[in-house]
Amino acid sequence: MIADIMACIRLWPDLAHRLGLLRSLPGVGPIVALSLLIRMPELGSMRKGQASALIGVAPFDRDSGERKGQRFIAGGRRRPRKLLYLAALTAKRCDPCHGAFAKRLTAAGKPPKVAIVAIMRKLIEAANLIIQRDRPWQSAPQ
Repeated sequence: MIADIMACIRLWPDLAHRLGLLRSLPGVGPIVALSLLIRMPELGSMRKGQASALIGVAPFDRDSGERKGQRFIAGGRRRPRKLLYLAALTAKRCDPCHGAFAKRLTAAGKPPKVAIVAIMRKLIEAANLIIQRDRPWQSAPQ
């Protein structure tokens, strides 16, 4: 089934190019890239922060007056978010930049799941940006 979808995508040069751009992200394999391509066609046309809010990983607050509530994530598109979670786990484990980012957050006292959601947010914003700029992901020099 995946092979059939990939064959259909290859018939459209624009979609095939966007798929290649998404595959350049750390942790994003063919299944995650296909999910983002198909279920989030708006990628590349959104402003900063909109992609993470659309997929449901942007932090929202519950503040009222002097009361400051805990930040939370809610809503969004469930299917691509589930696959983005898997990509974030892979990026945390295999990409040195994302792994160091997660270690910094956990060293600062954040729970491990919060670090993974932060990586998810970085990945979806990066996906939006690379499609917008039409250039593949390049890791920071070490």
